Amino acid sequence: GWHTARWEPLPALPAAEGREEVYQLRRYAPMCVVECAYEKRPEGYTLLDGYTQGGENALGLPMPRTAPCMMLPCATPEKLMRYVLPSPHTPRDGDTAAVPPPEPTCDLLATRQLGETVYAVKRFSGYGTPGIVFGLRDELKTQLARDGVRVPADCDERLVLAQYNELFSLPWKRDNELWLPVEL
Repeated sequence: GWHTARWEPLPALPAAEGREEVYQLRRYAPMCVVECAYEKRPEGYTLLDGYTQGGENALGLPMPRTAPCMMLPCATPEKLMRYVLPSPHTPRDGDTAAVPPPEPTCDLLATRQLGETVYAVKRFSGYGTPGIVFGLRDELKTQLARDGVRVPADCDERLVLAQYNELFSLPWKRDNELWLPVEL
């Protein structure tokens, strides 16, 4: 099985009750990620897969597969791609104590710990092109404003396109989510 980011659903807001759900509020637990800057998705996948699947880390061990692949298309100074790291990270790690992930052997990669974050999540299928992603982001911001949900000033830089399928999956088999950080 695949390891996924841990989250819990939050209750619908009173302003949104009675309407069809167009987004879901989720509280994501702190997570450890490996990340890289990228221009084209295949480049990012190659780097991240090398670390997690190819054992290109300080321990030389592959890790269990994770989902989703998280892309931050508006991050500055460069777009970022991230994989959630499984916990435990490798078969050598214990189940009880948190241990830091193995260091990457490639200087284009970095590991980091992300804190707990609340996101408004909008699901969609098909392609995650910039036009689609930014259009959905704008719709989501409008829906959040209508429901009285505040977004932080840096929400665009922290916008996440989460993709759950293989890179070359057919469009009708693609499961995507847009994660926009919110303040509750």
